[in-house]
Amino acid sequence: MKIVMFSINPIFPDLVTGGASKHLYHIARYLGELGHDVEVLCAQADKLASPFLWSDNVRVSPVLPFKLPFPQPYNISGADLALIVERISKKLQDADRFYIHDGEFLIPDVYDDIPTVVSFRDNIYPESVLGTFIGKADEIICVSPYSAEVIRHTAGWFYPDLLKRIHQVNNGIDFTQFIKMDHEPLARELGVNPDKEYILLHPHRPEPGKGLPETIMLVDKLIHQHGLTKLKVLIPEWIGSMVSAGESEFYDAMMNLMRDLDVRDHFIFIPWMPIKRMPELYSLSNVTLCLGNIVEAFGNVAYESLACGTPSVVARVGVHRTLMPDDLIDKVHFGDITSAAEKVIAILNKNRFVDEVCIRTLKAIMDFDHQVESYAEIITSCQKRELLRFSRHEYDEGQCYCLAPWCYLDGERLYHDYHRTFTYADELSKLLKDKAIINRKDAEQAGFAADSWQSWVDQTWIVPV
Repeated sequence: MKIVMFSINPIFPDLVTGGASKHLYHIARYLGELGHDVEVLCAQADKLASPFLWSDNVRVSPVLPFKLPFPQPYNISGADLALIVERISKKLQDADRFYIHDGEFLIPDVYDDIPTVVSFRDNIYPESVLGTFIGKADEIICVSPYSAEVIRHTAGWFYPDLLKRIHQVNNGIDFTQFIKMDHEPLARELGVNPDKEYILLHPHRPEPGKGLPETIMLVDKLIHQHGLTKLKVLIPEWIGSMVSAGESEFYDAMMNLMRDLDVRDHFIFIPWMPIKRMPELYSLSNVTLCLGNIVEAFGNVAYESLACGTPSVVARVGVHRTLMPDDLIDKVHFGDITSAAEKVIAILNKNRFVDEVCIRTLKAIMDFDHQVESYAEIITSCQKRELLRFSRHEYDEGQCYCLAPWCYLDGERLYHDYHRTFTYADELSKLLKDKAIINRKDAEQAGFAADSWQSWVDQTWIVPV
């Protein structure tokens, strides 16, 4: 079977630029091992880039002139967009299946005659969000329960048949690769001494929302309030061709913040690591930090770290709220630097590592073989379906609502993933205290004004069931 894949991210022969590309590699490689002919069409990071073999039966063709680096990949000329459409449509002429990685190919007429699978790997970037509404996928893959619920309660409002096409396939971790490893060679390379220093890891791209300011403020508190002066934080340098002007400005601002808080000497910028060396990096660290407010649909870093025996401290944002039980991963409210410091200190004082219960849970939730086998089955068995039809709904007084999957209540406060802040919500918290499903009449009987109900709807705190 000939399978064409689409990636709006560039792909490099010897580097992986993030979780999405890593999973695409494993899926494509597995299909190639089954004997399928796979070609991955991806963004063109360099006009001189040449096609290359990613693995047996898997070719990568970096021929799509999207704008790089992010954001706004579609900020290109009509001529370049026409070239992208022409190149993809030509490849699809004799293809058996089309797979869109992350739902970011936004011209669905190009694939209206070929069985198409779309995997949505985030619920925040504009191209992915728009793709959930305008796509013509025959089958849809969501990478976590959180991601599936977000799509059900957004595009699913207007395209009811979309729900029948959703497959939830959690991202997997290769537990033969992500294990605790000897980290001494890497420690020497990076110039750190884990026997004499505490090592914290912030292994994220340099973009707002990934938690770097929170990490810097955490280090300030650990050093200047708790006296942990023997502390180093490792941050990977981003790939040069992928650095946008906005990311450069963000980096400059973060460097200034480090200097203002007098913690610059505690941060070490390290080369971007290939996948095969990431287990060494996780194993070298005492704690991995994921303190940002970006709405992760999965968030590989926190769980890969656990697989390698290193505890993770995560903000309760997006999937991190619910993917793992609270007793198996350290969670804090976004922006609660005091609690994050307490979590880190507790881990360091106890010299705590991940226990076997956590590893067993990880393996059950993030089964790598299940992931690649499920993708292969969904892609190869996909058949052409009727186009999704838009449905306009009129909600009556009895319409039931629930708390939106992108919100959670902490006492009388409500956190909204997309507003990225807490808001006082005492009335709604009282109404939801004893029941998960509510309607307008419930609010009226509790003595709340009609304006309160409408405000909850307008702020997307509650969504129709």
